[in-house]
Formats: sequence, structure tokens, C-alpha cells
Amino acid sequence: MINKKLLVIGAGLAQFDAIRKAADMGYYVLASDGSPDAPGLKIASEARVIDVKDIKGNLQWARDAKIDGVVSYASDITLPAVLSVREALGLPGLGRIPMETSLDKSRQRKIFKENRLPQPDFEIIENEHSLKDTVKRIGFPLVIKPVDNSGSRGVTMVEKPEQLLPAYFTARANSAKNAVIIEEFIEGTELTVEGFSVNGTHHILAISDKFKPEGSYRVAIQLTYPAAISFEQEREIVDLMRAAYDAAEVDNTPTHSEIILTSKGPKIVEIGCRGGGFFVFTKVVGAVSGYDIVANWTRLCAGDSVDEIKIAKRGVVLGFYAAAPGRLVSVKGLQEAQAMEGVETGLFIKPGEVVPELKTDGSRTGWMVVCGRDRAQAVERADIVRETVQFETVPL
Repeated sequence: MINKKLLVIGAGLAQFDAIRKAADMGYYVLASDGSPDAPGLKIASEARVIDVKDIKGNLQWARDAKIDGVVSYASDITLPAVLSVREALGLPGLGRIPMETSLDKSRQRKIFKENRLPQPDFEIIENEHSLKDTVKRIGFPLVIKPVDNSGSRGVTMVEKPEQLLPAYFTARANSAKNAVIIEEFIEGTELTVEGFSVNGTHHILAISDKFKPEGSYRVAIQLTYPAAISFEQEREIVDLMRAAYDAAEVDNTPTHSEIILTSKGPKIVEIGCRGGGFFVFTKVVGAVSGYDIVANWTRLCAGDSVDEIKIAKRGVVLGFYAAAPGRLVSVKGLQEAQAMEGVETGLFIKPGEVVPELKTDGSRTGWMVVCGRDRAQAVERADIVRETVQFETVPL
């Protein structure tokens, strides 16, 4: 390795492991983040406090440092700055058209409709006055979400008319474009699809099924790999996702997408031109597939060749704790769980801090990544972890 310079925009927990891996691979890592406490800044070769949305600041540093590549691993918010640096300096990676599509659900819906790809019925809403006609056509239950956010922020399942306006204004408040999309609620199994598109070929590395507790807010607390689906269903999903990526002109990027498997086949919820957050990209995909996606995305962005893609299917559970809302008093069994074979686990919220209602992905109390030789063993181990780790909260 000749110590190529790689700028990583965003140095929070979601990208910490990737920054460390890039450094271990021999790259000279420059990391930027708006928070001086971002953990990735502490392990980078050089670090600067520059907001991830500060295109001018990141570009100036990239020019001054004469970088060889720029990358983001598992974040939507960093993509515009990464793209601007990439375009200005002629560096490899994801292009503008698929990036903009990835960040705009309404644009995705229009593209998929034009290409006759299966998806929920939908309507893009720019003000509350058009709600009535849209709801009359789509019917209850339905899902309201911002067109340009992630992590379940602003997403609500609406079952009754009185829930409609509050859900609409919640979604709108979470949209930089003040635009909202209403979709029919589709019964089925929710799946995540992790991939890597390289030089025009779309590789599907891992598929999980999701578990979400009952309620209006669609927040997953467990993803289990590989998904409990048939070979035929998997082939149908892979074919659909490849068609979606072609339609959206996706290339040279990791992908994190969601679908619903219905009784009539899979339907696309959304596609993302980035790695999955909350350790999906940095810990889970490689553990499931046997392919080091973090290392190879790093290589691609630095202009280096990537490894041949060969895929295994190991068992992994990515689980999340959701303690009762209130002030977290104590956590029992965490160290015992951390000592178990195949288990990594930790907290997002520490004793003394407030546990919010489970409304977004960021509301979850903690996490676990549990590996096994297959799905069954991973699930068995994860169940033991859930029984072991106990939370005590008190009402505020």
C-alpha cells in the first residue's frame, strides 16, 4: 500500500468501524465531522471538525490535501458533499443521477412506475388540502412519510381518519422539501436487501427479514439473516432489485434497499445508494456473506481494484433493545451477554439518560450483532441475549 489519501466524510458511530478498517488497510485517512466528539475523528490520520453538509469546507480540505479518494459508508446526509468532492476532483464512485434518486422517494416512485416495477400505490402530497382525495383513493390503512428522510424519521402508519393530519404534519416537518408521500399499506414480510453494484453488475450480498412491534411507528427491532424465504422467492427478489437499480442508473456503490414480500410477489419500498446504517454495513453484511464490503467499497473509492465477489450465507441477527420510555435507571446482564460466543452488544442510551418512545430508529436503546453457523443458531443465541439483558426505567 502506498498510503493513498482517503477523505471520509462523517465520523460518527455508524462509520467508526469503516474508518478503522481503512486505516488498517494502509490508507492515510482524513476524516471530517461536525461534532468534535465524533469517535471516528480520534482514530483518523488527520481529522477536522467540518460539518458533513459543508460542501465548500470539505472540498477545500480535499483540494489542499490532494486526496486520492472520497467516501461515505452508511449515511444519507453525507452523500451530497461526497458527490461534490468526487465530481470536482474527478474521483471514482457513485454518480449524481443515482445519488439524487436515492435521496428522493418521490423520484424513485416515478421511475419505478415508468418502468412498471411492482411497488405500493402512492401519491405525492405538497399540501394538506389534497389529503382527502388521496386518502379516498388509496384507503386505510396507509403509510405517510417524508420524501427525503431516512431512519424511519417522520414515518407513520395511519389506520383512522383522526390520525391523518398529525401524521401528515409529522412527515412534513421531517422533509427538507416540505413534501410528503402517501402509500398504501401492504401486508407482507418486510425485507432488507444489501448489495454492491460494480461496473454495471448488481450483486446481492444479503437479505434479511424484519420484525417490527405493533404500533403506528414502523421501527424494526430485529433483522434476521438470511431471510426465511424460498429459493424461488429469492430469485424473484434479486431479479426485481437488479431491474430497479438499472432503472435508477445505479452503479459503483453499495446499496441498502427495502421490499415487501406479498402473496403476489415482492414490491419495492425504496432503494438506497449507501450501506445500511446501525452496523448493517460495517458489521453485518460481511458476517453474513463472507464478502468484505467495507474493504472493497474503500478500495473502489480510492481507485483500486476490488475482490471477486463470492457469497456465502451465514446466520446473523441484528437486534435492537427497546426499553420502556422513561429515565434509564439500570441495565443488567450486558457484560454477561458480551461474553457469549458470537455476540457483540452495546448501548445507545446509558443509565441516567432518557429512553424516548420508539418512534424512529434513533429511539432504540441498544444493539446486538449475533452470529451463528446458520439462521437457526443465530436466532437461538439472540433469544438468549434478549433474556439476559434487562432494563429498568422510571417514568419521567
